[in-house]
Amino acid sequence: MAGSVPPLPHDAPPSAPPPTATPGARRSRAVFWIALAAYPLAAGAWLIWVVLTRGTETADFWDYSDALLIGALVALLVPLPVLIWGGLSRRIGQALLGVAIGAVIAVFALPLSFHLTNARRVQAFDDKKARYAAFVATVRSHDHARIREALRALPDGFSAPKALCAFGGGATYTFERWLWFDDHAYGEAVPSADLLEAAAAVVDGTWPRQEKQAALLVALHYLSERDEPARFPAWAGLWRRTLEQPDAARPLLLASDYRGDTGSCSAARDPADAVLKRWHDAGLRQWLQAGFGFSEEQRNVALRALRSKAMLQELIAADPEFAAMLGAGRSEGVDALSHLSYELSELLDRGPDPAVPAELVEALRIAGADPRRSEHVRKPCAAFELSESERRPTLADSAARVAAAARIHHALCPPDAADQAAPARDDRPDPAAKNAEGAAANDRQAGMNETSEADSERR
Repeated sequence: MAGSVPPLPHDAPPSAPPPTATPGARRSRAVFWIALAAYPLAAGAWLIWVVLTRGTETADFWDYSDALLIGALVALLVPLPVLIWGGLSRRIGQALLGVAIGAVIAVFALPLSFHLTNARRVQAFDDKKARYAAFVATVRSHDHARIREALRALPDGFSAPKALCAFGGGATYTFERWLWFDDHAYGEAVPSADLLEAAAAVVDGTWPRQEKQAALLVALHYLSERDEPARFPAWAGLWRRTLEQPDAARPLLLASDYRGDTGSCSAARDPADAVLKRWHDAGLRQWLQAGFGFSEEQRNVALRALRSKAMLQELIAADPEFAAMLGAGRSEGVDALSHLSYELSELLDRGPDPAVPAELVEALRIAGADPRRSEHVRKPCAAFELSESERRPTLADSAARVAAAARIHHALCPPDAADQAAPARDDRPDPAAKNAEGAAANDRQAGMNETSEADSERR
């Protein structure tokens, strides 16, 4: 049309706005993403909790099993709120899809938890072994103050007895393998000199007396196992320093009443078991030279530990109670003779002088030990005869051994008063005698079992 004016560019009608997401679409994506994240977030939280609480070298299989049960319970509960929300918002399909994908991702938390937990447990175990190795190096510095400081800094709060037990070669830390045998870390079996050095550091510390004495008994255990009676005087000096009156005459050397952790070593045994039973005459001599007395039970152990007449005389000279025990015909002397009778054949064979055990038996008899009064299953005479019958005589048996065996048999098998009167001989068979012979044969047949039981009791 003439005269019409074209519209200016800026007068053009405005363009339509770009399409925007509807609130329903946003809700659909929100349901999906929250459903997708639910399982991975819960699995991550469970994974962190398992590693922190079960990632120790002391955790066992059942601890980890409990964690798995808790994880299974969480896995059942986590999707419920999301699915309920998806159903109410009419997006149940999106919720199910998100939960399914999230569950597949969360499954990887299970093997990852086992790997991370095991790695953390192994690292903790190795760290403790390394810290104990540093403690061993500190002990060798001979600095008592540093030794005590390092001992108190050991992981898991080692007691002094447990530390010395490990220091002598005992177990330190345990690593639970869960489905197979556990691993144990052991201390280095250091020389006895270093062991006594560590014991001296403990004695100089502020631990209670019972704990100090328990630590010393652990050290004595190793000295006994290593057969080092020459180190007993140094050990005895440390023990005296734990007493209320270190200079007391004839103090008793008894087990400590400590009830704490001693590791894999037993510190509750009577010291007489480690010294006297193990070292016999050498232990008795060291005991006397250290100035210790004997309790009533230890006197019985001392009599059983005797291996020579000379040592018996030293015991009687040091403690007149031994002479009273033997002279009064008490059971301790007879008991010592009974226990000795099971070892006499071996002593005759391996001893340098067969006359020594024979002299001891005769000395015990003279002191008042009557073998006929033994209350053991087998009398000393029968025990000696049985052990002699079980060994095989050889051409190497010396005349001295034969003579010593005859002396022992004479001392252990004295004739009864009724046997000294010779009865009139009757050639007719005596049924009672035949029964007695049968009983004796049965007795000899059971000798092996009875001897084994007596040996167990003696040990």
